[in-house]
Amino acid sequence: MAEKTGHLEKMVYDFPTEAVLEVCIKENWYRTTSRDFRSFDGKRRYTKPVKQPGQGMANLAELEFETIEYNGPCFMFGTNMEVERVWDEKIVNSPYYEQVNAVSASKR
Repeated sequence: MAEKTGHLEKMVYDFPTEAVLEVCIKENWYRTTSRDFRSFDGKRRYTKPVKQPGQGMANLAELEFETIEYNGPCFMFGTNMEVERVWDEKIVNSPYYEQVNAVSASKR
């Protein structure tokens, strides 16, 4: 039996992953996943309800939302290694993912 390699580390999410996560690229905001959000080296924000709705379908028009600018740490993609921000509006890749992507591209 082969031993499991890669993706063994539990990712740190110090923001609400259930919120609407957005990143800013060239003054436009785009929705993204929590994995990309934590590794994006640019402006980030999330939107969540002010008060959680009760059970059942709430009237969405009555819900209030707040948008919060996120200024937390930036991590290399797929790792818990913090990186220094350079604000280049890109996802910070780790050497492991760059190697995996290079192997995948060569098989096409």
